[in-house]
Amino acid sequence: MLTAPGQPALQQAAILVMQGRIRAIGPVDTVAVPEGADVVALGPTVLMPGLVNAHQHGRGISQLLMGYADRALEPWIAGRKRHAAPDIRAITQLAAEAMLANGVTATLHANYSYGTGNYPQELRAQIAAYRDAGMRATLCIGLQDRGHLVYPDADEAAFKASLPQSARTLVAPPTTAPYMPDWHASQTLMDQITSDYAQDTLVRFAWGPAGPQWVSDTLWQAVARDAVQRGVGVHFHLLESPAQAQAARRLYPQGTLAHLQGLGVFDAPTSCAHGVQMTSHDMQIAAAEGLVVVLNPGSNLRLFNGAPSVSGLRAAGVRLAVGTDNCALSDDEDYLQELRLAALLGRADQESTSMAEAATTFAMGTSNGAAAAFQGQDAGRLVVGAPADIAGFGLAALGPSLLNDPNRLAELFFARAVGRDCRLTMVAGHIRFADRPEDHARLDHALTKAATSIAERKTCATEEQIEALQIALRIHYSETSGV
Repeated sequence: MLTAPGQPALQQAAILVMQGRIRAIGPVDTVAVPEGADVVALGPTVLMPGLVNAHQHGRGISQLLMGYADRALEPWIAGRKRHAAPDIRAITQLAAEAMLANGVTATLHANYSYGTGNYPQELRAQIAAYRDAGMRATLCIGLQDRGHLVYPDADEAAFKASLPQSARTLVAPPTTAPYMPDWHASQTLMDQITSDYAQDTLVRFAWGPAGPQWVSDTLWQAVARDAVQRGVGVHFHLLESPAQAQAARRLYPQGTLAHLQGLGVFDAPTSCAHGVQMTSHDMQIAAAEGLVVVLNPGSNLRLFNGAPSVSGLRAAGVRLAVGTDNCALSDDEDYLQELRLAALLGRADQESTSMAEAATTFAMGTSNGAAAAFQGQDAGRLVVGAPADIAGFGLAALGPSLLNDPNRLAELFFARAVGRDCRLTMVAGHIRFADRPEDHARLDHALTKAATSIAERKTCATEEQIEALQIALRIHYSETSGV
């Protein structure tokens, strides 16, 4: 059993779970089992706190499987104009079931809209999916009031006029906010949602401003004040691509995080995703303000944004977590492999001990992820009184050396274990996934339902139109940012 980062492993251990929380933990002969209790004997398994996927969007079927090839971020996003929305609840539930099957017990669902024009309905479908799956989820209510087609301070009208006719028809209607039409409507939605789910212990809410280039100063200030008053977190995308970095240099010559700092954004609990293009000044502010940076290295590499400076962030003292972004390196929801990639990117010239590196990796995947998802102080650890969010993984991948030196458990686990080794995922004391036929059948059913929904989507644009728009975006950003 791995109870917390840096703590020695417990051998022949047991956990007593009652009413969704851990009531006792220790060697198996010291944990008293109440009469009539259900006993789950797992055999050779490592138990640990449930993993936390601290940034993803509920896209259960990858873009590649939907036929959208990896491209630079901005043209890649434009590719979504090909089709109308699928069954949002089915797609999100597949994402949730896949995470549970990989030992993930909690997630932050970042701002995301399918462009249906009815964002509250989309959001409620996503909430329902996580509740159906029984996993913890912090859902970010999206906000965006600018940069709907190209980043400011570019002239959107001039960009539209420059498009070939085939692409111009895709952007002919006036661009509108993908979420709520204004700040008042966003507040009303937050009021309704938090009231409707006030008694739900698995679902939480946060503000999800899309990112600096997509949100005006006025909206940032309003969000910051409201988040403090409500006691909720703020999660946003930060400096993901070279084009975003160039736009930020024009908009915020004093520095992106320095600008957000001046707007009071960090008065509330905050986390951000990506941070690939952060400067050393940004990193210093992130560390000072307690901003948790969620790494998404597979997504960053696949979408031509480069790798985040993990070693630089660590050296600056920034707290780091990890998310799959539904675009992980292996194009799946194998969180452990994404966590391993982030850890390896953090190896600097100065070699650290394997035990210290394992502890750092462990924290990124559990307690730091819980902080990024605003899940509370007890989340991400196996301690008495904490929520019974537990993951169990088979030991086969760790090799026979474990039998000779159990002190190497954390080192070997984070170096070798993968998602398919998951044997058990428990959320709030309920087993949500186990390596048994009915659980695999449920995952297969979720995949079939989501895939059917994808196949039945309405086509909204031809490949010729999409290609023309993507080429125009690539040319636009190469001219304005040199990328």
